[in-house]
Amino acid sequence: MSKLLATLLTSFTLLVATIPAANAAIATQPFNVTVTLTSTCTMATIGDLAFGTYTAFQTTALAATSTTATLTCTRGLTGVTANFDTTAGILSTGLAAAATASGAGVIAGLNYTITATAGATTAGTAATSASTGSADSRPYTIAGNMPGSQAGTAATGVQTQIRTLTVNY
Repeated sequence: MSKLLATLLTSFTLLVATIPAANAAIATQPFNVTVTLTSTCTMATIGDLAFGTYTAFQTTALAATSTTATLTCTRGLTGVTANFDTTAGILSTGLAAAATASGAGVIAGLNYTITATAGATTAGTAATSASTGSADSRPYTIAGNMPGSQAGTAATGVQTQIRTLTVNY
């Protein structure tokens, strides 16, 4: 039995020895990976800037309940500013600024001012081979003030005016 095993082992060794060796040489060539990134910001839905109830000729100013506009931007994007619409007919103004945008308007015959103040940017995370990373988050607090001693224009129910916050980058 061991002679048979020895003969088989010898035959196998001879067979393996006659198989040509695999070619161990390799060829390499570097190449570039490229992309053109278009930076962007998106904005979540902004809640209402609600002044509540104003009584004609009240002596004190009325502050609105503030709301927040949250921007999601390309990581590391700089030069982001915001401004309000300047729609004619509502006597509004808009000023672009990195820190604060301001505007004004008239609703139900009542003058008001609004501001959008930039909060601290929360930096996103870098992409790795194991994750896609995340965007920067930029909050803007939108506040409003309605001066006292205004007559207003007679109206029934809640009056609504659409305003627009524009982000520039």
